[in-house]
Amino acid sequence: GAARSERLERLLRPVLDVFQTMPQFVYLIPVVALFGVGRAPAAAAAVIYALPAVIRITTQGLRGVDPAAMECARSLGATPGQQLRQVQIPLARPALLLAVNQAVVLVLAVVIIGGLVGSGALGYEVVLGLAQGDLATGLVAGAAIVCLGLMLDRVTQPTTRRQRQES
Repeated sequence: GAARSERLERLLRPVLDVFQTMPQFVYLIPVVALFGVGRAPAAAAAVIYALPAVIRITTQGLRGVDPAAMECARSLGATPGQQLRQVQIPLARPALLLAVNQAVVLVLAVVIIGGLVGSGALGYEVVLGLAQGDLATGLVAGAAIVCLGLMLDRVTQPTTRRQRQES
């Protein structure tokens, strides 16, 4: 979409700018109004929060593919879909993996805020610890979120590093 169309990217850019500058709490207002409270609104807010960064990184990665590789694919008769699947996506793999990595980090950033709308799990435990003045509960849940983030970051990062070393 935006990686292929300059016009679409120009239309999306201000929307993505607005979404990336909004505070995390603001995402909860329309989501709770639509879905109520629970896990669904927390998950929707997390996805919406991460989406602008993922779109930007993916678009930049696909646009960064060597024009000579694209020209070669076109000259060999590849359709636009084949060019995307067989040339652009494989060559943009490091950027796409970075987008996945950033999505994980950004979703985890919203976990505690999701606890405010009754999503349960670790975010709720942090909020509960804060509300009840139970430092231990809040710290343990917060530490678990940090550990989860580090593990998920490590799961996606080595693949990115290996890809760079092969290039």
